[in-house]
Amino acid sequence: MNTSKILFSLFLVLSLLVSCEKDNNHSEDNELATRMNQFIQNNLSTFYLWYDEIPDIKPESEKDPKEYFKALLSSKDKWSLITDDANGLLEEMAGTGETYGYGLAYGRFKDSDKCFAVVQYVYPGSPAAEKLKRGDIILELNSQSFTESDLSKLTNPGTLNLGMGKQEGNVIAPSGKTVTITSRKMDADPVLITKLFERGNHKIGYLMYTNFTKTFNTSIVKAFNEFKEAGITDLILDLRYNHGGDDDASTFLCSAIVPKEKAVVGTLLSKETWNSPCQKIFESDSQYENLLNRFFVETNCNLDLPSQKVYILTSGETVSASEYTIACLKAFMDVELVGTKTYGKYVTMYAFSPQYEENGKLVADKELANWLIFPVCSRFTNIDGYPNSLEGMTPQHEVKEDLFNGIQLGDENEPLLAEALSLISGTRRMQVKGRSIETSPVFNMLPKAFNDIKSNRIIHVK
Repeated sequence: MNTSKILFSLFLVLSLLVSCEKDNNHSEDNELATRMNQFIQNNLSTFYLWYDEIPDIKPESEKDPKEYFKALLSSKDKWSLITDDANGLLEEMAGTGETYGYGLAYGRFKDSDKCFAVVQYVYPGSPAAEKLKRGDIILELNSQSFTESDLSKLTNPGTLNLGMGKQEGNVIAPSGKTVTITSRKMDADPVLITKLFERGNHKIGYLMYTNFTKTFNTSIVKAFNEFKEAGITDLILDLRYNHGGDDDASTFLCSAIVPKEKAVVGTLLSKETWNSPCQKIFESDSQYENLLNRFFVETNCNLDLPSQKVYILTSGETVSASEYTIACLKAFMDVELVGTKTYGKYVTMYAFSPQYEENGKLVADKELANWLIFPVCSRFTNIDGYPNSLEGMTPQHEVKEDLFNGIQLGDENEPLLAEALSLISGTRRMQVKGRSIETSPVFNMLPKAFNDIKSNRIIHVK
């Protein structure tokens, strides 16, 4: 059954709890804010994983719904989101929004609040791809140095004048070069790179995947069928910058990788656990089964790898649906992780758009149509109950990434890929020197906060 329909029917079952009657006792602005706050309170008190920790704060006491939403969240929650630009965020998550087409890492200079950015990758055909490549350093934004509070400006739509930097020993200095890029709407295909390698009797397929979105499942089909035609024996899946995405895409990818005899359509793939009241309702009625269990789907591109093993490249930006994919695959085949520890987000967020009750029915609130909330509603595990902690996943083979070595993604000498290739072939990885900073650098790289990672494992409910 369609998940959005299931949740809509649940809204009706719980209408007394989630209704939001219009109130004309306030001014227009205050009335809208109060109405949105009431919707937030009703939904969190019903579906939120930590519903029993919500403080008693009156909806009319706060005029900013974003602040009200944050005030109700549990201290355990680093992930729940709210937006007043619903279309923009949904387009971004679908890979069809306005973008510069790059991924960035951030650093801060020691004994200073000044920051810099390093390009991790660029999408082919994007504004960034015309002038930037992996490893390029950004030192100035619109002729000014920037701090942590300015980092979001590097991804906000518009036009950017970027002052570039260069590595000199253990320091980063201005290069004197400036580039200008303007964002635009484009399809950011998450299948960023596909390559084939041969090592002895091993034919190896490499796929760099940046975001889980069912919009581009056809790209998975194309890539995997090309791998099958080439007769690959082994797969390297690069999820190091994959911040997550939607369930349909992660279910699809798992169904295409798990050995064919195990990836039987309709067979249990994973489980979800909700708060106690919701769990009780879902378990008592079979129409809610898809909110508790996920199942293998048809893909028409199952790799059916002879090795029944997959190598996955990871980092601290391997988040949510990426971790879900790793967990699910572990229950059905050998999984070797190469890289650094994953983020550690094993919860599911569901999207809710404002509605109110009218004549016993829930109706979309057109005056609040630009708002969406994304609360954490459940926790996922594979069929064996993994993961059962809140820690990120630690790779069996730790390899630290070096953005400063000048080696591009997909190059056989790129450290994470080279390690996976050596593990498959049974040969020792050659240490290739690039432009890496070998002495103590005068900066620290900044871990990305979850606010920098907007893609999440979300089911959209409209």
